[in-house]
Parts: sequence; C-alpha cells; structure tokens
Amino acid sequence: MNDLGPLVEAFAKIEPWRGTCTAGCVGNFLGVMIDLEFIARHHPSNTEQENGDREMQTFMPKVEDGEHFLEFAAIHKAVHAARDRFVMVELGGGYAARSVDTYRTLQKLNPMPCQLVIVEAEPTHFEWVKRHLKANGINPRDHWLIKAAVSVNSDPKLFMLGSGVYYNGIVKPGDIAAIIEEIVKIDNTEQALRNLMTAGRCGMQVPYDSAAGRDLFDYEFVSTIPLADILAPLPHVDLMDIDIQGAEDTAITPAMDLLDSRVKRVHIGTHGADIHRGLWDLFFEHEWVCEFDYPPFNKNTTPWGDFETMDGVLHLYNPRL
Repeated sequence: MNDLGPLVEAFAKIEPWRGTCTAGCVGNFLGVMIDLEFIARHHPSNTEQENGDREMQTFMPKVEDGEHFLEFAAIHKAVHAARDRFVMVELGGGYAARSVDTYRTLQKLNPMPCQLVIVEAEPTHFEWVKRHLKANGINPRDHWLIKAAVSVNSDPKLFMLGSGVYYNGIVKPGDIAAIIEEIVKIDNTEQALRNLMTAGRCGMQVPYDSAAGRDLFDYEFVSTIPLADILAPLPHVDLMDIDIQGAEDTAITPAMDLLDSRVKRVHIGTHGADIHRGLWDLFFEHEWVCEFDYPPFNKNTTPWGDFETMDGVLHLYNPRL
C-alpha cells in the first residue's frame, strides 16, 4: 500500500504536452484544454506560460502535488488494466476534469471505446461539463450525463449552488440553522421563503464560512439518484471517481453489493476522518485491496516527496474482477 515508486518511474517516461492553447484556455500535461473560467480559483500548478502567444510548457504530476498526483495515478492504473471497452463513473463531476483526463489518457496509452458517466448537481457546473467535453473533441451525446446529486434515495435535497467553487454539496441538517441565521441577517427571510415555495430555490446569495474561507451560495432543491441506480445499467465499471463532499459513506454503503460485482477500481476523496476510517473498514470487510490510504488534513512523508492532504484519499481495487 502507498507504494508510489513505480508510478513515479512510469510518469517519468510520459512526455508532457507542450503547445499553443486555445484562446481563453490553459492546457494540462495531457493536452486537455481547460477553460480559464472553470479554474479561476484553482489554477493548475504544473503549467506555465512561456510567451504572449499562449505557448505552454507543462509538467507531469509529481508526488509533492498530493491529490493531483494520486488522481492521475488512479487513472493511469485503471487505463492500463482495461480491456475491450472502458467505462468510467465520476460522481461529483464539477466540470468533468477527471473524466476528460481519463478519456485522453486512454486514447494515448491504451486506445479503445469509452463510456463516461458524469453525475453533477450544480447547474452551472453541469453546463460546464458539456463545454469541457466539446472543447476536447468529445461529443456529450455519446456519454451519460446526469444532472443530480448522489444520495441514499431519490428524494429532492437542498443543495449549495455556486459556480467555480468545488465543495458544493447536499446541505447537512446541522448546517440549516446557520444558513437561516445568515438569511435573517440580510433581512430577506420572507423573500427566501417565497422563492423556495414557488421555485424551490432561495434566489439570493447567502454567506457561507468553511475551511476555504467565506463564499456566497444560493440554495436549491435538486434531484437525487442512488448509486445503485447509476450502476444498474452498467455491466462493468473500470474506474469510479467519487468526490461528493461528505456524502460518500451514506451513498456507497447501500450499493456495496453492486460495487463488488461490477466495479474494478474506486478512487474516493474523503471528507472527514470518521468517513475515511469507516469507508476503509467497509471495503476491507468486502475484501477489496487498498492501494492508496492518505487521511484528510494530514502531512504525508514519502521517499518520493512530501505532501499535505485536505481531502483524504482512498484508492481500492476489486480482486474479484
């Protein structure tokens, strides 16, 4: 577990992309074009602009990049193990960064037909998914895009709306009082209630404090879908990437039998030490093998470089498949 040496060696053999970017975009090490609007607050660290003509020099992820290195490590492992037809499920897709990176890696290192399943509830991000696919030569109609949040059932849930911020999630019951307090402070209680009753959305920007600072979010009831319903029509999944902001344990647990029978690899961003430990125990009980285990909010020392984690990282593979 956590043996990163072979990955460091493998990445050193891959030539990172270098070239001219599309206007308004930056290119990553795979040559994927990323709209600057998508990453205004999250500019990739492994690119640099060489001149005023949008010429870019990119670099392969290194261990010190932490979560970014581990994300590509998961993609790299899944792509090399794939046979015949590759299927990826991305839960909490944002603008589908990992799906498009996986698609490009597959075509570069192990070409075969590919099915992407991308689940994203934030409405602006959902539109960005389609833009990001199209900008990189992928027809959204050839893949399955689900505008919903992943939950334990199909009941509508109150969700955080805010584009360009990627910790949006289903509102936890414990956060509702603080949200109401902020709405009262801005003296918009009556209007918020009216908007919720008529459109299912507060319709206003409400301050929200987190480890990332203070941001503004609107709140809307969104559709939800259980993980079992996503997996039901898929005979196999080569890689499932999960980043659903604290809902990962409640969403995964009811679907474990389907994961056991259909999913080869999962890569999970964990949000809280209790969730991280609980998921590790759950997959251990189901006889999965853990390849990466880095808890959240932790300083990690390795022979290949040190890094800090904000989200935890669990990467596991299913020996049955």
